[in-house]
Amino acid sequence: MRELIGKIPTNDPKVTQNIYRCETVRCQKCLRTVPVGIEVVTVRIERQSQKVLLHEYYCRADAFDSHGQDYEDRIHNRPIHKPGSPGPRRF
Repeated sequence: MRELIGKIPTNDPKVTQNIYRCETVRCQKCLRTVPVGIEVVTVRIERQSQKVLLHEYYCRADAFDSHGQDYEDRIHNRPIHKPGSPGPRRF
């Protein structure tokens, strides 16, 4: 099972990080196998297709280790913009 949680834009407008919730993931930082983890897929959009640049796997945020916590925080704390409204102001 793989469920898309959200997408995080990067500095390059053609590159995004897709964040998925996955079953049975081996964390790259602590090298533990956990039943539910986070998969981060960095993708470049080219015309009609997507090219995968990087796969990363992390354990989900729990009471002890939080290697995937920063990705979950960035997904859940992003401001919501209505379609057609101006985006965030940049200085």
